[in-house]
Amino acid sequence: MSELVNYYRQRAKEYEDVYNWADPYRQEEQTAMADTIKTLLANREVIDVACGTGWWDLILSATAKRITGIDINADVLDIAKSKEYGCPVRFQVGDAYDPQYPTETFDGALATFWLSHIPKARLHEWIGVFHRVLKPGSMVFIADNKNIRGIGSPLIKKRGDADTYKLRTLRDGSQHVVLKNYYSTRELVSLFGGYVRGFTSENVFQGHCFYWISYQL
Repeated sequence: MSELVNYYRQRAKEYEDVYNWADPYRQEEQTAMADTIKTLLANREVIDVACGTGWWDLILSATAKRITGIDINADVLDIAKSKEYGCPVRFQVGDAYDPQYPTETFDGALATFWLSHIPKARLHEWIGVFHRVLKPGSMVFIADNKNIRGIGSPLIKKRGDADTYKLRTLRDGSQHVVLKNYYSTRELVSLFGGYVRGFTSENVFQGHCFYWISYQL
């Protein structure tokens, strides 16, 4: 995990470039994702786990009641804090595996491009603590990348390791092997169906560039 933290620390100032790629599929799906987030989490007190530079918090702030963003990396939070939001927003350094909030604090949750960075051996651990800070009836939105052949580096697989990885190159030429797991609809239904009653493929959107899931606790 330290390599992941180091990678995003170095990538902080160029992180949001990815949202400006001139690809019609990406732009269309990003717009759809933004609309879904704003609708699903409207008028809620939301925790954003691994919030990064606050890109999605800025969008959500148009409709949310209040947002709390946590990230392990202070460098990306400095960028997030520099923005002006449409609702009260606070950012704190925090561990996604150990959020320091009382049980049932929030009634909405956001996790974008974080699920793929969780080691498969820790998925159930994370979902448990993620749900712990949410009230019954909370709305949840989780989104991540799809693995697109020909885009980025090939998947790296290591002997005896259930996880997969990607080689990422930053502007300064530094290279980082970053944990990056991808999930099918079947795998997502199997995973979240164990925690959310009635979770089916209808809770999953699979686009060209992204997938996302939404559900109510």
